[in-house]
Formats: sequence, C-alpha cells, structure tokens
Amino acid sequence: MSPRTKEQNDAIREMRMDQIMQAAAEAYLEKGIQLEIRDVALKAELGYGTVYHYYKNKYMLLEDLLWEALNRTESAVMSAMTGEGGSLLKAESFSRLLLQKCIHDPSVFILLKTVSDNFHHFPGNRFIKLFDDFQERIYLPFVAMIREGISSKSPEKAANLIFGTLVGCTTLNIHHNMRNEIDVDGIVDMIFSGIQSKER
Repeated sequence: MSPRTKEQNDAIREMRMDQIMQAAAEAYLEKGIQLEIRDVALKAELGYGTVYHYYKNKYMLLEDLLWEALNRTESAVMSAMTGEGGSLLKAESFSRLLLQKCIHDPSVFILLKTVSDNFHHFPGNRFIKLFDDFQERIYLPFVAMIREGISSKSPEKAANLIFGTLVGCTTLNIHHNMRNEIDVDGIVDMIFSGIQSKER
C-alpha cells in the first residue's frame, strides 16, 4: 500500500477538524464549560487520543470553535451589511439572517451566548482579541444600522436588546428540541415593531 500524499493527509485533517468542531458544539450545548475532551471524542466517535492530538485542552478547542463561528457569522450576515435598501431594512435582514444561523449552526449560537456572557466562564484574557473582532465585524456595524434606521437615542441599548432576544429565543428552542418550529420572521417583526414604536 502506497503512503498517502500531502493532499490526502490535508483532506483527512480537515475532515477530522470539522468532525471535532461539530462534536464540540454539541457537547457544549449539553454540558457547557464543564465539557471535557473525552466528551468531544465520544460525540465525534473518535478516540480520545485522536482529539487530544489536535487539541491539548478544551479551551484551545473552544477558542478555535469560536473563531470559526465568528467567520461563519460574518458570512451569514454579509448580504445584509452590503445589500441595497435603507438601514432599517438592513438591520431587520441582519437580525433574520443571524437568528436563522443561530438555529442551524450551534457554534454561532455558542459564540453569541459567550459574547453576551462576556466570556465569564473562560479563564484569563485569551478571548480579548475575539471579543474585539466580534465588536468590529458584527456588533458595531449592526449598531450603525440601528442608529441610522431608527434614529435611536441609544442604538447600543437597542442592539443589545435585539441580540439578547435572538440568543434567548434560540436558547429556548435548542433546549426544547424545537429548532424547526421557531418563527424567525415573526420574532424579528415583533422585535422591530416594538423598537420602532418605543422610539417614536
């Protein structure tokens, strides 16, 4: 049997990493920060040593998971940030896309929940850069849409309310196994009709 090529090894590594990331997200939803590498290995149906080969501890694994989630979050809402239409329509589209992504991609939900909790479960300052990037790439562009679209006196407060509502709705649906039942359009319409009427 001939040895594997570099391309084959890279493909196997990428497949393993995806497998580990998906398993880590599932394990985190079940156990939170209490998850261990063995929990991830079990979910991924891989040996403990295989997962440990890629990640020496759960914090390194979760850090990669959250950075990947940030990239996927940005991709998910990019069309709202760069699309046509007024700022209010963009903010609504952004919220709709973000909620859909949270429901279907647990790592994005974990990112939003972790940011809203200010990383308080994680030791040290290793997530400062991730938080700063989240602010720059996701949060501040959304605040700008709110500021322009609603002429809000406190766009940060409105943005926080929206993010909190999206996280809360996703939490309820994930933990009650209702991911396919959530009314994304109804939730976003309700949020924005409430914010607009309050700002008038």
